[in-house]
Amino acid sequence: MTPPPAHDMPMVVHPGYLAGPGDAPHALHTFAKGREDWTLTPVDNQLVAAHQQHPVLLTLDLDAGTPRWTMASLSHPASQLEWHATFDARTPAEVVTAAARRLAHALAQTTDAERDRQLWGHDHPAVDTADALDAETTRAHHWIRAGDLRTTLTLDNPDGTAALRLHRYLERSDSDPLDTVFNLRAGARGHQDDWWHAEFSRYTPTAVLLAAVRTVTDPGRYERRASQIPMLHRSLLRTHPVARRRPQARP
Repeated sequence: MTPPPAHDMPMVVHPGYLAGPGDAPHALHTFAKGREDWTLTPVDNQLVAAHQQHPVLLTLDLDAGTPRWTMASLSHPASQLEWHATFDARTPAEVVTAAARRLAHALAQTTDAERDRQLWGHDHPAVDTADALDAETTRAHHWIRAGDLRTTLTLDNPDGTAALRLHRYLERSDSDPLDTVFNLRAGARGHQDDWWHAEFSRYTPTAVLLAAVRTVTDPGRYERRASQIPMLHRSLLRTHPVARRRPQARP
């Protein structure tokens, strides 16, 4: 294999949510590896990670369409969607796998009560999920708040690189449980048309939503090759080359 050019070296990038999508197939393989209760299967132009005990799927579209990632829970035995989340092709893979890891941790619990507590932490998913998201963005540098939960609550990162929308939140007779209620977006200031976005239906577990949001409110450091970092984001990032391990001296 031809090594990458010297200028395309691996870099550590912060904040990670602006690092670009990265290697999505590798991220999905890493998620499934070592989890005995998940299986990873290629299906047509997709990779599908499926939980073996619960009807939950994480699907990656290898054609990089929009949405590129889909996370979904189906009812049993009717196989109807209970909730779903989608992530477009610009979304960093780590945002998706953070939500997936939190979901996998909850599904690994041995009792229904503990599983529900891990997923939602309360009895009324709709209202309490909004409260949890509002509290998280308040904790994280006091995101700018506009609107209210009766219509649409808008929460904006003060630095202008991310936004969270909570739509049509009160229960309505004409609402669909699969309507998009939560929308997380991020990217370069002044270039909102190029932002990545993730959408979540009404009954997406609180823990899954919070895991995705915390990749923005408490951003990590992701690894990318220089060529993978979006040009629009480079002035907003702190980067440094990945440290190489020194070879151990032979005795």
